[in-house]
Amino acid sequence: MGKRKRGTNKTGSNGSQPTQKRAKTDHPPSNGVEATNLDLDKGPFTETLNGEARKREAKIYELLGSADSDERIVAADALVTGLLVSPEAALERHLDNRLFRGLASSRNASRLGFSLVLAEILSQLFGPKNLVESKYPGLTFDKVLDILVEKTTPSGNIPGQEERDCYFGRLFGLQCFVESKVLFDEESRWPKILDLLLKMAEKKVWMRSHCGWVIVESLPQMGQARAEETLQKLSDIGLGKTAEGIGIWMKARSCYPNLKTPAKPWHDPMNPSVLSEVARVLKDNVAQDNGDDAVATKAKQGGWSAQLHFVWDLILATFVGQETGAKQGKDQLKLFWTTVIDDGLFSKNASDAQKFRGFVIFQKFIQGLATENPKLIKELFTRNLMKCLINQAAKEDRYLHRAALKSLQATEKAVQASPELLVHVLKEFLGKYGAYDFDQRTNTKTIENLLQWATPDNAKSVLKLLRDPIITGNDGTASELEKFRLVYANYVSKLATQAKPTAEASNVDDEATNVAELGVKELAACAYSIQPQFKPDLSEKSRETFRRLLASTIGKVMRRRDDAEYLCNAVVSVEPTAVDMGDEIKAERDNALKAIRKLLKASKKSDSKNTGASVGLALLYAITTLQLYDGAPDAIDILQDLERCSEKMKSKEGGSSELLVEILLALVSRQSPMMRQISEQVFEAFTSQISSEALELLTEPLLAEENEKGYQALFENLEDEDVEMGDGEDSDSEEVEDVEEDEVSEIGSDVEFVTLNGVEVDDDGENEGKDDNEDEDEDEENEEQTEADAKELADFDDALAKVLRSHRLDKDKDADSSDNDSDMTDSEMIALDDKLVEVFKQRAKNTGKRKEKKDAKESVIAFKHRVLDLIALYVKHEATNPLAFNLLLPLLDVVRSSIAKPLANKAVLAIETFARAFKKAKPDSQQGEDVTPRLELMREIHRQAARDESHAYGRAASTASLLVASSLVVDKENVDAVNAVYAQTFSECQKGSAKIQGFFFTDWVNWGMGHAANAQQQQQAA
Repeated sequence: MGKRKRGTNKTGSNGSQPTQKRAKTDHPPSNGVEATNLDLDKGPFTETLNGEARKREAKIYELLGSADSDERIVAADALVTGLLVSPEAALERHLDNRLFRGLASSRNASRLGFSLVLAEILSQLFGPKNLVESKYPGLTFDKVLDILVEKTTPSGNIPGQEERDCYFGRLFGLQCFVESKVLFDEESRWPKILDLLLKMAEKKVWMRSHCGWVIVESLPQMGQARAEETLQKLSDIGLGKTAEGIGIWMKARSCYPNLKTPAKPWHDPMNPSVLSEVARVLKDNVAQDNGDDAVATKAKQGGWSAQLHFVWDLILATFVGQETGAKQGKDQLKLFWTTVIDDGLFSKNASDAQKFRGFVIFQKFIQGLATENPKLIKELFTRNLMKCLINQAAKEDRYLHRAALKSLQATEKAVQASPELLVHVLKEFLGKYGAYDFDQRTNTKTIENLLQWATPDNAKSVLKLLRDPIITGNDGTASELEKFRLVYANYVSKLATQAKPTAEASNVDDEATNVAELGVKELAACAYSIQPQFKPDLSEKSRETFRRLLASTIGKVMRRRDDAEYLCNAVVSVEPTAVDMGDEIKAERDNALKAIRKLLKASKKSDSKNTGASVGLALLYAITTLQLYDGAPDAIDILQDLERCSEKMKSKEGGSSELLVEILLALVSRQSPMMRQISEQVFEAFTSQISSEALELLTEPLLAEENEKGYQALFENLEDEDVEMGDGEDSDSEEVEDVEEDEVSEIGSDVEFVTLNGVEVDDDGENEGKDDNEDEDEDEENEEQTEADAKELADFDDALAKVLRSHRLDKDKDADSSDNDSDMTDSEMIALDDKLVEVFKQRAKNTGKRKEKKDAKESVIAFKHRVLDLIALYVKHEATNPLAFNLLLPLLDVVRSSIAKPLANKAVLAIETFARAFKKAKPDSQQGEDVTPRLELMREIHRQAARDESHAYGRAASTASLLVASSLVVDKENVDAVNAVYAQTFSECQKGSAKIQGFFFTDWVNWGMGHAANAQQQQQAA
């Protein structure tokens, strides 16, 4: 015989296909039977089998073992109905050959289906109908029980899995007797079932918990007298001092409060006097009690399992069922948890398996108590548990790391379900057994995640809980107190930024009514006010951190326009006692706060349009006031400009929008996330009031060169410390890590990212290839930079060689002989040292100049990014405003001339945003309007398109041109004029006087055909 090749036979031993992982579907498995073919025969079954009877029974029993519950129920109904109208012989045959025997089968859900039928048949035979006397006298209780024992007794030398199936089959069969509720109608029935359960528990220790659960399920049926007898028997054989015994004792006491329990091993497992022994039992570290305590042999124990014993559900039910807030229940849980869990499963000598079980119990209890008795949860955070939790969560390589993380997640879910638990849980995590820097100690975001569930009702309590530990430094060193105060600043920032939206803000003089406002006020107070409760007072380093986090927090919460009002209130409420201010600064501050109050008051009386403008101006006042506190040199000038702007708006005098644009440009030049967010929001509120002169001011920075010359042109009126685009709000290495990450994320797409292969990534995160011309330009620029670096290095080498009278190794052939050189004198060495210093100074000076040029270039590009953000907002909201079309040429100029690809991409995106917004707005026809300027704009766009042959620029120009064309053809009279402009440009390309890529005209043709199709549809509809 040849060797059989493994793996070549793709079918199983029974000819079926190999088992595969099936995809989840919405349809339940049918086990080969059509779902529509479930109309089963419910007639009586025959005593003997023939062909048709076999097919019928095979179909029913196949469905009875199906994994689909609906199929099992239909099959069980047909089987029970048919058997109860069948003769006794037929019923006995099914019990003997099918039902009890099938309990030992592990196929699909056979045990569930067969148990369903058996429980119903036993109930009909021995229950209220008592069919065993009237119809089936031969099927006595003892006979049926013997059938079960016979069919589930393993015989011979069988594999271990088959032996397990037999024992599980017997267990399911005994449970069927319990579920049928027929065991206590006669005195003799229950002892027989109990004996079988206890024998099985004694023989197979891994079955003990299952057998114990069956006894627990039977307790409510048996009555107090039989319950006392059962407990006494368990006590006599030594099963009382086991986890199963504890569960049975607790269930019996809950069912029968006046139960007389045996003296041994205990009357009540929850009694304080026996808790130490209960702890030993539940820790699986106890000798078996034989009732007389004469001989103590070690109890058999099953293998370790991650699944919790049912006793913990019963213990949890005991505490859940107690009256909420009852002191007795609180003390009982505290004593039980400390003795059994903390000093037992989390003791120093506890194994990893026992600690793992402790974490699982903690998760069960915290989830169970959260919904039923939440006030008891704080008793779960005990000393040893918290110590183990912090240690195991700290590092991934710890054995119980995942269990610890799941415990923390369970706590977060409990607080989410019951937000009133937040204060209690935070107190435990940050308090005696926890750590104030809990997140840093555990490398998690537990406290951060918990703070998002703060509500207006508990926010003040949460803030007080966070503040109290860092007010005084009695318990720690000065450095530790400083560290905790920085952590506190981060907590307050997270509290504000993660707060759920609230309907409205509080009044200026009222206390905070929402969480975000409360957090912002606390940050502002710590940043600028002397807090008398802080001893020692906040250091300058701490105040700087609070100021940075305040700016970061405002930048985040300002993403919602409704938050502007309470941010203004927060600034008004601050007393800047920690800021040194002269009389002039105080006067400007008082005027600013007065203006904020007036604007907020006016916003509540005006319409929605003016409301946005009033709140926007108030917000500018508030933010500039904070800049005044920070010592910004131009803060006073901006406040004065704001005052003039407000007066012009109030008097409806011209020039207000130009002044506003100048103020916003001054603010966005600082390049902080807060300034960016607020400037955009204020500008968005004023887009409808922006004049053509203001738009010119807005686009002027786009014309600046992206080099040192352009830098000087843009920032010539600003102080040196103020023109640096990173003014410190996002570049302090001493700030906590979370703040740094947040600030970087705020910059987002404005940073030019480069992949490993050097391909830049655009704002959408997609790599954009460069056309040939762009690649050539970049290569040339790189070559020039490389040549410049090489020349600078060569000059440096020559200078060193001249001073040292030496040469490089590769120039030995050209060098003069140095044999006649003599040693240098001291004076010559001093002179040489001076020359070397001069050479290196010159080298450092050249390097510094290069860095200055690079910084200047990056500053100009970053500023242009901010300007484009404002332009994008304008074209989005004012797409139908004729002034918006004046922005197209400056945007195209940025696309063509910028050396920063992300900046050019953003300009292209602004043009596309303009086009989409115009199409969405669907402007009305404006007959009689002078279209000459718009046509001239289109011609200029065409001339500009011929200046650059790059693909990206051509696409941008095509989009801009078609946008202008779309605005013109709103009136059909202008169609000929638009086409004439394109025809003239096409004619110039044919003559060779202009060179434009072909897609420019293809886009025009497709656009024209689209309008033609729309026109035809309108005519047909009319």
